[in-house]
Amino acid sequence: MIFVFSGTGNSYHVAKRMAEALEVDLVEMSAAVRFKRFFYNADGEDVGFVFPVYFLGLPSVVEEFLEKVEVRKPGHVFCVSTCAGDSGMACEQVQRILGRRLAVDSMYDVMMPDNAVFYEDVPDKETAERMNAAADSAVDGIVGSIKAREKGDRRSMASSEGYDEAREQYLEFRDTERFTIDDNCIECRICEHVCPEQIIRVYHRKPVWDELQCSMCMSCINMCPKKAIQIGDVTRDRGRYFHPTYYMWSLGVNPPYKREDFKKYDSGLRY
Repeated sequence: MIFVFSGTGNSYHVAKRMAEALEVDLVEMSAAVRFKRFFYNADGEDVGFVFPVYFLGLPSVVEEFLEKVEVRKPGHVFCVSTCAGDSGMACEQVQRILGRRLAVDSMYDVMMPDNAVFYEDVPDKETAERMNAAADSAVDGIVGSIKAREKGDRRSMASSEGYDEAREQYLEFRDTERFTIDDNCIECRICEHVCPEQIIRVYHRKPVWDELQCSMCMSCINMCPKKAIQIGDVTRDRGRYFHPTYYMWSLGVNPPYKREDFKKYDSGLRY
């Protein structure tokens, strides 16, 4: 089984590709946290953790899941971090949190397009397509490594430099008061449906964040079809990104509109 967390689809795409190749099931970590599902029997299956890197480490919801999960009878245990250039110490965090409950046999990282529009602009469509094609090739290589039972740290972008400072910044950036809604909002409720942590609610026809902090997955801001969600002023003139194979349907959400209707809403998105 593969445990996955994804905001805009990079990690979901990697996990799905791996799950199909390894013939194992996917378990979505944020849903497991919401429904308090923490006990799993792998019965000899390979067990993986796939997640994006936020501020050189783990998303907060992944940390919460790892603190409580129990996996019995695991096969080969691995973690794969998706990142835009520096995978930090996310995999080390995985092992530190799991402790003696589960030993990680191998660690990998995969470069994919950045979705952190609060930090910098996202890649243009052609660049993102090249990066995603290269990522698919890298993932296929990881699958081969896992099937061969190769162990150890097999990452190419891991680094401890700046890790402590970045994690302190993460606590500050998780404040949901940083999100604002502008007049482009068409009340489609897509942000409410795509939020992996389900903390966005539409009150009085406008989205409201029901928690003081979130994981900063950027799903809401990147998948808003009218670019109506902002973080300060820096995101207003920047593009948006989500993996081209990724929609809320990927997570098993069934919003009250059709997939083709969502595509019609597209206005200025990179996909």
